[in-house]
Amino acid sequence: MLVVSREQLNQMLPVVNIVPLTSRKSVARVIYPNEVLIPKASGNLSMESIALCYQIRTLDKRRLEKEIGEICDVALMHEIHEAIRFQLDL
Repeated sequence: MLVVSREQLNQMLPVVNIVPLTSRKSVARVIYPNEVLIPKASGNLSMESIALCYQIRTLDKRRLEKEIGEICDVALMHEIHEAIRFQLDL
């Protein structure tokens, strides 16, 4: 999963907003406008993944087990923001 809520809020609240990830099992898999392809190396992922921006959820921070990595690529972060905007019609 990918935490997408603001860090300031993450520090204050007992919950975070997340976007679930799924592995990309086939290169033929279509990536929809409310999804983002996350390359294998990004965020220390072990395989190519897809951010499912249509499944935004709020989770209690106690349900988070461990941090795997962080997405630092500005272009990729922009793609994720745009997919969330598309989903929420913002």
